[in-house]
Amino acid sequence: METSLLRTIQDEEFVFDCRRVIYWPRRKIMLAADLHWGKTNYLRNHGIAITDKVFEADLDRLSRCLADYETTSLIVLGDLIHHEKSLSRGLIAKVAEFREQNPCELVLVKGNHDRYTDFPESWGIVEETDFQIGHFSFLHEHNPKLSGFQFSGHIHPMLRLRAGVDELRLPSFILDREFCLLPAFSHLTGGQDIKLEKGQSALVLLEEGLEVFER
Repeated sequence: METSLLRTIQDEEFVFDCRRVIYWPRRKIMLAADLHWGKTNYLRNHGIAITDKVFEADLDRLSRCLADYETTSLIVLGDLIHHEKSLSRGLIAKVAEFREQNPCELVLVKGNHDRYTDFPESWGIVEETDFQIGHFSFLHEHNPKLSGFQFSGHIHPMLRLRAGVDELRLPSFILDREFCLLPAFSHLTGGQDIKLEKGQSALVLLEEGLEVFER
């Protein structure tokens, strides 16, 4: 099983990595969606005891992705944070340290969780609402009214697999001729079940790599 798969989209090559990112080699761009930084803080503030180890593991995984690919820009397709009230001093400092260690451009296509947030200057974020490179659009939420190929997040796509009485529900990249839905980068998220339509494929995320299902 492969840990990454190469796919050609609109005559451009993209690397789909099982760590929940996509890399565009020609542009040296990495894509990720729905990081939900600060969700552990938010849950603790609402009475759910959970440590910051999940958040720290997500940061470490993203650092390793950036180190493994020659990345000049990281484009986050919305929901970088979970809630503006979860921006504790500790979280701000941890992300500032992460940015010092990973000084690539960080472009945020603002999502519904980011909409009212003033981000710390130390994070060095370039904020966008509509972002396009060539005929590729980068959105938080898929917009069927737009022309051109779209990359988006928001729904945290999951594929449900059944075999007899056994059932698995796994995060996936959903790839269509006109769009790609990215899984949530954060492990601390739920998701929406996607039923594949004809011509679509799912790159399902497993611990050891990616498994492809096509319709």
